[in-house]
Amino acid sequence: MNQQNLDKDEIALLQKPWVKNHTTLTNDHILELFRLFNLYCDPRTRRIDLKDVMITAQQLGLVQKSPIVANTLQQVSDQHGDGGVDFEEFVRELTNKLGNLFDQKGREQLFTLVDIDGKGTLDKEDLKKISDELHLNFSPKDIDEIIHNVAGYDAEDITSEQFEKYLAKLTNRRKIETEVLRTK
Repeated sequence: MNQQNLDKDEIALLQKPWVKNHTTLTNDHILELFRLFNLYCDPRTRRIDLKDVMITAQQLGLVQKSPIVANTLQQVSDQHGDGGVDFEEFVRELTNKLGNLFDQKGREQLFTLVDIDGKGTLDKEDLKKISDELHLNFSPKDIDEIIHNVAGYDAEDITSEQFEKYLAKLTNRRKIETEVLRTK
């Protein structure tokens, strides 16, 4: 991220403690959300009405193209009814819906979010949809590998418990690696 290309509001945003210490989103993600937020923001109140965002998302076909993102925005919008939100609240609500990978509840929330059809498992078709939506371009072999790594070699799908346990292992490993790097 090149600070020379940022305006004064973006630089000020990056200096806020809640941004510096955000556990789920990177500074780049927060800046992207800030820019999106500003497209809808009332300059007097510095708040947005999430219903406006949802109308645009529907008109752009986001609901069909990216059901996970649309579902998340819809849940946040439903929570606020007719009231607007400021940027910090907007990010906090999205983060709450996306789930914090560093705690069990957050990992369970993330599973619920990606389990679009609500059947309690993720199969190859579900993983393909997620891959396509997030532009990850997983091959069928990649998807098989994911299922085998998370649920075992003979598995055909991933349960919420297997998903949570696997992410817990990954995030714990990441915490350890981060700590090792800090001590060097």
